[in-house]
Amino acid sequence: MTIGFIVNPIAGMGGSVGLKGTDGSLLEEALKRGARPVSPIRARRFLRRLHRLGFTDVIVSAGGIMGCDYLREVPLNKIKCLDMPASSKTSGEDTRKVSKMLADIGVELIVFVGGDGTARDVLDGVGGKVPMLGIPAGVKMYSGVFAASPEAAADIVVRFLDGSVSLELVEVADADEEAISKGLLRVKVYGYAQTPVVEGLLVPSKEFAPGSAEEKLEVAEYFVNEVMENNALYILGPGSTIKAVADLLHLDKTLLGVDAIYNRKLIGRDLSESELLDIVKGFDKKYIVITIIGKQGYIFGRGNQQISPKVIRNVGTRNIYVLSTRSKIVNLRRLLVDTGDPELDKELGGYIRVIVGYHEEKIMPVIPASVPEYLAEV
Repeated sequence: MTIGFIVNPIAGMGGSVGLKGTDGSLLEEALKRGARPVSPIRARRFLRRLHRLGFTDVIVSAGGIMGCDYLREVPLNKIKCLDMPASSKTSGEDTRKVSKMLADIGVELIVFVGGDGTARDVLDGVGGKVPMLGIPAGVKMYSGVFAASPEAAADIVVRFLDGSVSLELVEVADADEEAISKGLLRVKVYGYAQTPVVEGLLVPSKEFAPGSAEEKLEVAEYFVNEVMENNALYILGPGSTIKAVADLLHLDKTLLGVDAIYNRKLIGRDLSESELLDIVKGFDKKYIVITIIGKQGYIFGRGNQQISPKVIRNVGTRNIYVLSTRSKIVNLRRLLVDTGDPELDKELGGYIRVIVGYHEEKIMPVIPASVPEYLAEV
């Protein structure tokens, strides 16, 4: 059998620098802010896992940074490179063109590295004729085509090729990045794609109704009145549940950004990774406050990439609060971490208390998404 492989080399670059994507003009802004490539690292993780699993089928990709550069780094014997110029700057049109070429030569599955924008471009290119699977590398990933991690994607591919995986029709969704830049979350279903589904290894599309205002207020009131300490730094992650905390304190927190408060005053707004690192080094007592991505279960690695491994290690893996509404967590069996640092993901693994109401907590297992064996167990 033959699979296609596409890498969007710019996907995810905006995350650590406080941008909410890298489509269009946002790439230039990300580069100005010192953004670093994300997808090449994730492409290599996928290919190394594929090699360890004994992959022997044919893998076809575009030349250069859209795929073949990484294929040549891993001892996979049956690789083919499409006769297509490999520019140092790629676009959505390049992704659509490569996807169509792969579909036309008859690949059984297209695996791509990117985010929702890349998923949309691949779907346009194949026209729904070929199943597709995403390796998560974007800032935002609301679609249901993504594996939990690069390693999980490799496991899904191997199971798909041996015929033990069924195909299902899932949503390809995308957010309006112009609206996001203004602090508004507007997401629509762009289309539907066939995807190989393995329970635990594939992540469902994001839930967009994470709980009532009353639930969020209850969680916020408990956290503010009973948990928060004086003379401590709190890094507040994105999301409406965390924004409810700031609203209760009458602070102008960003909905989709990462902010910092000290003694109930806002000292940093919409912060990047580097800005967070500058702030946290000035405090002895410091905490990270985050929420859960509804239905998916991620607490790190989706939409809050500014809270990077360096930031987490500086604050401390034991100084993390997770807040959630009851309705968001009721059907979740586990929480996921995918920070980009597999060793840190393992350190974060175990169990964590999730605040879900006034004097009400739920103990949840935390699974490193980079270890497929763990994902399949829970």
